[in-house]
Amino acid sequence: MYNKVLIRYGEIGLKSRDTRRRFENILKNNIKLALKRYNIEGNIKTIHRRLLLEVEDNNLDRVISILKKVPGIVSFSPSVECNLDMKEIEETAIEVFFRKIEELGNGTITFKVKTQRVKKNFSLTSVEINRRIGESILKNFQRVKPGDITLKVDLKNPQITLGIEIIDKAYIFTEVFRGVGGLPVNSQGKVLVLLSDGIDSPVAGFLMMKRGCGTVLLHLKISDEGLEKVKRIYEVLKDYDPTSKLVVFDYREILKSIRELLEEIGKEKYTCIICKRIMLKIAQEYARRFNCEGIITGDSIGQVASQTLRNIYVISEGVSYPIFRPLIGLDKVEIMDIAKRIGTYDISTSKEIRCFAVPRHPITKGEVEEARELEKYIMDRIEINKIFSDNNKNYN
Repeated sequence: MYNKVLIRYGEIGLKSRDTRRRFENILKNNIKLALKRYNIEGNIKTIHRRLLLEVEDNNLDRVISILKKVPGIVSFSPSVECNLDMKEIEETAIEVFFRKIEELGNGTITFKVKTQRVKKNFSLTSVEINRRIGESILKNFQRVKPGDITLKVDLKNPQITLGIEIIDKAYIFTEVFRGVGGLPVNSQGKVLVLLSDGIDSPVAGFLMMKRGCGTVLLHLKISDEGLEKVKRIYEVLKDYDPTSKLVVFDYREILKSIRELLEEIGKEKYTCIICKRIMLKIAQEYARRFNCEGIITGDSIGQVASQTLRNIYVISEGVSYPIFRPLIGLDKVEIMDIAKRIGTYDISTSKEIRCFAVPRHPITKGEVEEARELEKYIMDRIEINKIFSDNNKNYN
């Protein structure tokens, strides 16, 4: 019955006409890519600040789960389309409504009719349409009397809201599904996300996707188990950005050298700071290679020793690329809630994999000059160029 999906966006509608059309086209392409990932074909077009997707009815459940994860979509409704003829609208509305009643079973069922004239091209007002459709439903219900059902109008908290949107045609529905919102992926350029197997960085990547950024996900591998978790996280995040890439850089030897060399000179408390400074240098190189316009980390102020305000400053010094930290002001519970909502939390917490190089007493207030000297000391003793060359094969 439902072979059309009416898709609504939010911020896109506030843009100028040319920008809005460009964003609409990006969003349409993203929807097609998201569906194609699951071997679903669909025709999609723009209808006056809405998108209309046509799919096979037997794919509807899968389409609903896919559209929930496409940034730029605020809400959507599987709909039945009919002409802008009041009699046809009545007949279609009754058919849609009675099918919904069949799903709910017996008892008292409350409902209301809610009409929105997206285009003011219909002779009746929204209130007049609501009244006429509501009266038709009640009249037909009294005639059919399906089962032991009592039907009542409730304008405040109904069990069924029969929605009608008047555009080029009438679109009738009973469900409104929430989307991610935000802006379409790739409408704001591309960023490189430092992706670990933990809770935070996948959420940081998702939030940048939601703000319209395409992503390259860079994982600095320190264990095989961690990489396997990251691959699973990547499959989840790819639902939000079907254009994303995963790049794996084998970081184990570098991290081992950082730990050993700093221990030799009694500066192991700087291990996390130097590790992250070098991580950002590597991220910067990959950001250049992939034409990214910023680096994303999952830092949140005060969460661990390397994320004190002072250490974030020390770690960032010397990196020319912009570093964005979308989680910077969130606490752990807020981050966990988002991770659960987007589907990465269970993967991130499935097996705790601790970094083998974390010192017993990491410094919480590092000094820029000392960090700079220690970084140079490390970089002079590792073959970073050879490591980069060996890692070129790790593009996915």
